[in-house]
Amino acid sequence: MDELELSKIVGVGCAAMLAFVGLTEVSHGIVSMDHLDKPAYAIEVAEAEESEAEEAVSVATLLANADSAAGKKTFKSCAGCHNAAEGKGSKQGPNLWGIVGRDIASVDGFGYSGALSEKEGAWDWDALNAFLLNPKGFATGTKMAYSGLKKDAARANLMAWLNEQSGTPIPLPAE
Repeated sequence: MDELELSKIVGVGCAAMLAFVGLTEVSHGIVSMDHLDKPAYAIEVAEAEESEAEEAVSVATLLANADSAAGKKTFKSCAGCHNAAEGKGSKQGPNLWGIVGRDIASVDGFGYSGALSEKEGAWDWDALNAFLLNPKGFATGTKMAYSGLKKDAARANLMAWLNEQSGTPIPLPAE
């Protein structure tokens, strides 16, 4: 390839960029957006008080239709930070083998955040549900970066599967 061919290629590239920038400027001149100080028309929206007042579905109701096979699929998004197999070490998060019914922040050798270390009690169904729904709401200051599992069915499926990852799974709560 000689200098003349290289000059032609560079020239075509420059012309294409110039055409792109030029057309962008022309289109902005033809179609402009005016930012309004107030909306052109108002849309009446009912107050959201009813949704806040709605009672949460009980964990027993959630778990009544739980599918642990689907929970195993949901756990794949957790597997980057957690193990759930007996005898495996902790990763970025603690090993979850036998978590249902286990004391909170009780994996030996794992450096829990102060928010979880200060929590009393065990990972019962309600605590596990609350944590999986909103980890930072359950334990403000937790190091877990996950924002939570908002879908009730997916959370129930995951809890059912985690319960099976134990030498002694605990019975699901009765409705």
